[in-house]
Amino acid sequence: MSGSPVSVSSQEEYMVEAITNKRVKNGRTEYEVKWQGYSDNEKTWEPIENLQSVMTYVLDFEQALKQKQAQEVGEGNYDDGDSADEILQIRKDNDGQNLLFQVSWKQKNNRAPKVSWINQNTLKTHNPEILIDYLLKKIKWPNNK
Repeated sequence: MSGSPVSVSSQEEYMVEAITNKRVKNGRTEYEVKWQGYSDNEKTWEPIENLQSVMTYVLDFEQALKQKQAQEVGEGNYDDGDSADEILQIRKDNDGQNLLFQVSWKQKNNRAPKVSWINQNTLKTHNPEILIDYLLKKIKWPNNK
C-alpha cells in the first residue's frame, strides 16, 4: 500500500507509511504513525481525528491487532478436556475493557504443563472456582481475635 497524505497543518502534508501502535491517553485513543521517508525515531502519536484521510491504515492496524489478541488470548485448552489450574497474573486487554488471565493448566493425558492467556468470560464459564480462590487470596482480611 502506498503512503496516503495527511494534512497536519494548513500547508504541510505527510505520507503515512504505517500505523505501528495504539494507546489511550487521557481517555483519548491515539495511534503511533510511521511517516514515509522518516526514521522510526520520528514516529508520532496522532489522535484518530487527524487520521480520517488514512482510515484504511487504521482499520488494517485494528484488524491485525485483533488477530494478534486472538492468538495471544485463545481459549486455552478446554476443547481438549483440560482445565485451568491456577491464575498466575491478570491484565487488561488492549482496549482496556476486559480482563485477561494468565493461567496454568491441568492437562489430560500427562502432557507437559502449559500457560496461556484467557479472557474473563471464558474463565468464569469454565473455572469460576479458581477465580474465586484467586480473589479470596488477594483480600486483606482483618485479624479477628
